[in-house]
Amino acid sequence: MLRCKVLIAVAGLLTLAACAPTGPTTSAQSAAPSASATATATATATAGFTADQLARIDDAAAKSLVNGMTGAVVSVVDPAHGTLLKAYGSADTAGTPLRPDAHYRIASVTKTFTAYAVLRLVDEGKVALTDPVSRYVADIPNGDTITVRDLLAMRSGGYDFTDDKAFFARYLAEPTMPWTDDDTLAIIRAHAAEFTPPNQQTKYDNSNYVLLGLVIARASGQPTPQYLAGLIRELDLPATSYPSDDALPEPALHGYLGDGASPAPPGGYRDVTASNPAVAGAAGAMVSTVPDMARYAALLATGTGLAPATAAQRQSWTPLTNSGIRLQYGLGVTQLGDWVGHDGSIFGYSDMVFYLPSQQATVVVASNVADAQAVPSQALWGEIVKILYPDSLPSWP
Repeated sequence: MLRCKVLIAVAGLLTLAACAPTGPTTSAQSAAPSASATATATATATAGFTADQLARIDDAAAKSLVNGMTGAVVSVVDPAHGTLLKAYGSADTAGTPLRPDAHYRIASVTKTFTAYAVLRLVDEGKVALTDPVSRYVADIPNGDTITVRDLLAMRSGGYDFTDDKAFFARYLAEPTMPWTDDDTLAIIRAHAAEFTPPNQQTKYDNSNYVLLGLVIARASGQPTPQYLAGLIRELDLPATSYPSDDALPEPALHGYLGDGASPAPPGGYRDVTASNPAVAGAAGAMVSTVPDMARYAALLATGTGLAPATAAQRQSWTPLTNSGIRLQYGLGVTQLGDWVGHDGSIFGYSDMVFYLPSQQATVVVASNVADAQAVPSQALWGEIVKILYPDSLPSWP
């Protein structure tokens, strides 16, 4: 669950699966994604995109609506090209029109907010990157040697609780199951023998960010959702939240269980819109909209609200791969080729939230089929990037 599939399938990023186009119902809005952006009107993109570019994006989006994906929302914000915000397909299998401001689960993009909060606490002198995790959470294997920086950078050497087969089987059967951080900690502690020394390897691990959520609570004196709510307000993201229950705010994009590549199982794709956010916790609980994420991508990549030195440290990259498209991890943020941002996958939803510093451009894609490992929105994002920024995904030498 919450897997950053970019880490696994990056070599195929720019290959869109061959499939016949469907006939999507679409809506669009030309206004720039901002705190006030909503999608109540239908319009085309602003001037700057060519007709060929728009047609190719529409074609790629239409072709993506297969294998359980009923809808996708795309945003491009670029000073040179203009702004595109468009919904393709429907919000559910019943054919409900999809609005570009539909709420969805942002999955592991949550990690960027958790890291933001920790780094704000670093700037305030309440946390040090060199602090051992044992200062904040007791009885974690290697807790005296794993540092806050190790957690942020995916270099703890710890055990990812989502790899626990019993946990995953239970979560798959009941996404709304009762859960607390203590349940996650119990899994982490039970796998002490699988820990390796910290700061040796960069390896994606959801447990790191559950632990960082506990760091936030201990250092700030506030429950993690409350502290993150304050950060969200400061960043002016009114449609973004850390939910307290299983439901999504309206309008909502329904989520369906699947990998985006396999045909429907008997009975059709399962609706997994309702999900307990406490299971993912600070690693993947949050909800937002594509307009909010389009605004947020630039704030994330430029380190808005952080001290300059802290923002610079956030982008101290270490490799996640050594071949294919260059892929690295910083402190709660990914570098994919020349893009800075994060992706996410959780039951029913996947998204790509990335910013290209050289062009001051943002491309965000969200879609409504996922299995917490595959990131089906990645293929559409890659096609859009190939159309508009073909040289922005360099490979390792």
